[in-house]
Amino acid sequence: MNRTLVSLSLAGLLGRRRTVLLVLLGALIVGMAAIYRLTDPAEADAARFTGRLLADFGLGVLLPLVAVIVGTAAIGSELEDGTIVYLLAKPLARWRIVAAKLFVAWLLVVGLVAVPILIAGLVASGGDLDLGVAYATAATLCGLEYTAIFLALSLISGRALVIGLAYVVIWEGAIAGLFAGTRILSVRQHALSVGDAIGGNGTVTADLALASALVVAGVVTGMATLVAIRRLERVELRGETG
Repeated sequence: MNRTLVSLSLAGLLGRRRTVLLVLLGALIVGMAAIYRLTDPAEADAARFTGRLLADFGLGVLLPLVAVIVGTAAIGSELEDGTIVYLLAKPLARWRIVAAKLFVAWLLVVGLVAVPILIAGLVASGGDLDLGVAYATAATLCGLEYTAIFLALSLISGRALVIGLAYVVIWEGAIAGLFAGTRILSVRQHALSVGDAIGGNGTVTADLALASALVVAGVVTGMATLVAIRRLERVELRGETG
């Protein structure tokens, strides 16, 4: 992986105003945990609240929202402003470009989501690391899946952000919650399965077996990455997809 490409990609994503908003979103979950802790809850109540906070807000809201914004911008912003031509003009294999962009976007998602989830879990539970580690790990693993999906989407459509947000609200928020048969394809359900298996302690019950969730998550991540590579191979030097 080209180190220069990685550093430039990271600078490009961090150098935009949206990063401030994303940091504030991460701070929000920590603030909610701190406010709850000030109520001096009982240990059992604290465990239940922490599990719901990390699952419902952390994995259900914070993770997909940050992933869709960062994932669609990793390459999509360069396509939109035309600067992609400078990157494509260099003698770099397209898969290397996709790998670098995906790695940087995923790294940023982990920093903006998994770290706040870990801290919020520690604060809300009164120092217990189990829930924070469990759901931070889930956010890390499934953050890659989300990021790969949205990065590929940015190479398919010029309205990737809008479509991605619609996917998060309609599919993850509504359809997967109403129809059990669709949950096998829900990234949020994959994340819940990981969190519950590692250390959810029964505070949140996952609807999918861990093995099924990991297999599907791996397949989806791989397919999305391949789609991104194929689409980038078809991008013309003027910055449009063929």
